[in-house]
Amino acid sequence: MIKINLIPAEERRDIKGFGELLIGLLVIVALFAGIAALHIVQSNNMKEVETKFQKTEKEIKSLEAIKIRVDEFKAKNLELKRRIEIINTLERNRTGPLFVMDALASAMPAKAWIDEFSESGMKAKMVGIADNEFTVADLMESLQASPYFKTVELGVIKKTTMRKQQLRSFALHSRLDYTGGKNIKPKKPINKNNKAKNLKKPDPKKVNK
Repeated sequence: MIKINLIPAEERRDIKGFGELLIGLLVIVALFAGIAALHIVQSNNMKEVETKFQKTEKEIKSLEAIKIRVDEFKAKNLELKRRIEIINTLERNRTGPLFVMDALASAMPAKAWIDEFSESGMKAKMVGIADNEFTVADLMESLQASPYFKTVELGVIKKTTMRKQQLRSFALHSRLDYTGGKNIKPKKPINKNNKAKNLKKPDPKKVNK
């Protein structure tokens, strides 16, 4: 079959140009629509990110407030502990010496006495007189059994004459514990008739003449 286009050539060119223009416009519109859609998606994403950021920022501020309260609590707790320690120290210093002297008096054998008692830096020095070195050993044993005296050591022991009697002058050294050994297990009462096995007796041969 033979088709004959009766539209003039100029009109055909106009129609073709209009079609191409229409297609171009449609492409541009589609391009702008795509850009608009992409912009809307990105805007929504930005809003979501901003919302999450604001929420996270609020949570951080809330945690900072909690941290400030925790730090304040820690500071108050440290201050409270410091005050309690000061009170405990004052209490030990107030009552400790009384218990120490009472323990010393209770530990003294019948034939011994203390002429001098000095304390410095929780260390005590006791100077006294006894009838013999065994009485000094009994005193050391009794002091060692007391919770207020720690590591009782013999400094010196020597012969001395008093009222025409041969006696022994001695010096003892010991650490003091004003708390009374609250964290130490109580020791069994000492039987003065049985000398402690782990306590060294003064050697009579080493007594200064």
